[in-house]
Amino acid sequence: MKLAVTDANIFIDLIKLQMLTLLFNIDIEIHTTKEIVDQLNDDQLLHLTEFIDSQHLLVHYLSARQLQEVIDLAAPRALELADKSVAWLSLQLTATVLTGDGPLRKFCRTKHLEVRGIIWLFDAIVEKGLVSPLSAAEKMESLLGINSRLPKDECFHRIQQWRAKPV
Repeated sequence: MKLAVTDANIFIDLIKLQMLTLLFNIDIEIHTTKEIVDQLNDDQLLHLTEFIDSQHLLVHYLSARQLQEVIDLAAPRALELADKSVAWLSLQLTATVLTGDGPLRKFCRTKHLEVRGIIWLFDAIVEKGLVSPLSAAEKMESLLGINSRLPKDECFHRIQQWRAKPV
């Protein structure tokens, strides 16, 4: 099974769209770090709790030695400790990174890690038949309203593509 380490922004967007459950239905083993979980507010954490409890979301609690390795990871200053923990864990697991954070994406690519984002997740969810193309188009439109950092052209292309599919 493919492994992925997920950043906070993916969880946050999926929670806002009421699509979090779908992340755990695309045949990818999802990991994150305690540092990422600590970035979430109480309501967001509440949404993740059932997935943590059922071990669909594997949260890594780094030891002092591992945390020091994260701190020592040569990375741009733009990366916070939590972001660096995602990169570090992905390197340890040889896992895909799921993020929408530009500096983290760029850094992970320099480390030859596969990096995917929310648009890729939407594609996977539609491909698996977990939502209809029309529903995906509607959710993508909602996402554009809550996340201004998305590549708009790519999002609009998907929306048009999904709306054009026969029902």
